[in-house]
Amino acid sequence: MELFQYEFIRNAIMAGILASIACGIVGSYVVVKRIVFMGGGISHAAFGGVGLGYLLGVNPIFGAIAFSLLSTIGVGIITKKSNLREDTVIGVVWAIGMAMGIIFIAMSPGYAPDLFGYLFGNILAVPFVDIVIMFTLDIIILILVFSFYREFLAICFDEEFAMVSGVPVMRTYLLLLCLVAITVVILMRVCLLYTS
Repeated sequence: MELFQYEFIRNAIMAGILASIACGIVGSYVVVKRIVFMGGGISHAAFGGVGLGYLLGVNPIFGAIAFSLLSTIGVGIITKKSNLREDTVIGVVWAIGMAMGIIFIAMSPGYAPDLFGYLFGNILAVPFVDIVIMFTLDIIILILVFSFYREFLAICFDEEFAMVSGVPVMRTYLLLLCLVAITVVILMRVCLLYTS
């Protein structure tokens, strides 16, 4: 019990719990829908947002959220509207996001000490501000999943049947991808996302 007197231990435990909630809920849809590669692409594309946030002087997590959502929506629209395969589009977004992050960091004056912590993660270094952001994002995930549970289930198991049944497949698919993006942002400070 003496460990709990340290704030970084309390933050690490809270971050782990909040990350497990997001992963447990969204991860099941990711596996069923077979969009596992999307997580890696979003996490690296989000680095562009981290660099932009640092350049603009705002919390890099907010930049990561914006870049993740834009990247995800872009991948979803391009995949559904063109003949390109999803993994091809994700690979392109992956490279562009990383490149933009490096460019934004290079444009920033001074030295950026902890930005690669957003890629490599460290559960013991999660500040309380990020815990609040993670909690808020978890609430958003829970509300959306409870609101669109049947639609998510329909598009994950049979898109054609969902379309015939009147489910707005494109919008539901993009919403699911946005949930994946939010989950990736939650995990950025907690665990290792860069695996190559």
